[in-house]
Amino acid sequence: MGLLSASKSSRAKSGGSAIFIAVILFIFVIAAALLFYVNEREQPTINLSPLPPLLSALKELQFEAADQKSGLRHVQVSVVQNNKSSVVVDKIFPRRGWIGQAGPREMVFTVTLDTVRLGLADGPAEVVINARDYSFWRFGAGNEIQVILPVEFDTHPPKVTKLDSPRYIKQGGSGIVTYKMDEDVPRHGVIINADFHPGFAVEGKDMYAAMIGLPFDTEKITSLYVLAEDVAGNQGKAPFGMIVKKRALKRDTIDIPDSFLELKIPEFSQYYPEMTGSNVEQYLYVNNKVRAENNIKFRELCSHSVPEKLWSGKFGRMPGAGKASFADHRTYMYKGKKIDNQVHLGNDIASVRQAPVKAANKGKVVYADYRGIYGNTVVLDHGTGVFSLYSHMSQISVAPGEIIAKNGLLGATGTTGMAGGDHLHYSMLVNGIMVDPLEWWDGSWLDLHIESYLK
Repeated sequence: MGLLSASKSSRAKSGGSAIFIAVILFIFVIAAALLFYVNEREQPTINLSPLPPLLSALKELQFEAADQKSGLRHVQVSVVQNNKSSVVVDKIFPRRGWIGQAGPREMVFTVTLDTVRLGLADGPAEVVINARDYSFWRFGAGNEIQVILPVEFDTHPPKVTKLDSPRYIKQGGSGIVTYKMDEDVPRHGVIINADFHPGFAVEGKDMYAAMIGLPFDTEKITSLYVLAEDVAGNQGKAPFGMIVKKRALKRDTIDIPDSFLELKIPEFSQYYPEMTGSNVEQYLYVNNKVRAENNIKFRELCSHSVPEKLWSGKFGRMPGAGKASFADHRTYMYKGKKIDNQVHLGNDIASVRQAPVKAANKGKVVYADYRGIYGNTVVLDHGTGVFSLYSHMSQISVAPGEIIAKNGLLGATGTTGMAGGDHLHYSMLVNGIMVDPLEWWDGSWLDLHIESYLK
């Protein structure tokens, strides 16, 4: 009995020791895992877009700091110049807890580098971004990342001087402004209200010029100046004045018979299958929504021109009778009832069926395809912001990228798009703004209002 009792006691002690050791090991493993977890060694991250080579007096810097484990603890942004450091951002995030995510996972910062407030001079400097997390690594100091961005400040705007400009401009009219700058800049031109007209170097002259066009419905010019913007974003401005001359309002009434709808709706439906409703409802969809989309397309297309002056002298007009003029205000009638109002932004010329359509001046084909109310259309870029548009054509004989000489064949007139009879719709655009073609067809006007400024 004594021996049996001693054996049981020994086994009990041995079992208790094993359980105790297992518990100790479990606690050790948990502690080690916890210690490993809170001592994670993953650095925070900083994501930002590249900065331009030169920064202006007030430059915004946007970046994202992130840490997906223990979270962000501290983010600091400094500018260092001539061994002097100026702190721009110094953000400490309060601890949210002792285990797991103690700080935010990610934060977006928008920092203004104000050279005046920071006492910075023009010249090289460094933008230093530091981010630290809530890890217990390094005896609680945490993981840290540092990004150093070499920059250079340029706070002096270019000097721009206006040389000449029109005193008057008609609604829907064109003109030119000449100016000088004291340095070469990547962006310069003329601002009229909200429209930017890019400038170009005048060949053989120490000056620049910008073609300008005024929308037909402009009542007043509230903002007008020559702009020069350097690489750093500094802007030099030379404000000036110009008087808007009102255009005589011409109104037309156009009847829309069922025969026209039956002829045109099938054509439009193949390009715009989303049209629904009666023929009149589908017609209104094209005359409004599609028309607006077409004009936006051509405005965007004609807002980027080659800087070289490809055109020379007055623009040619196709022989034929004028059927409609620029900025005619049209009222559309169906069975004696008004159904729509639109403005015609070009000149219609009728000759014979499928008359040859020729380039009004030398230019580069930038569009040659079907386009909604305009039908088969060709657009030429004549350089310096000047474009011509030919539409309703029955056939197109050119392709984008071709350089077409003045009087070069573009195609033939037709009835495609919103055309009831065979004719050419001709438009002129200056930097995407539709202007009156009559001015560009007039050699005397062109000499006086454009060419003389360049001479």
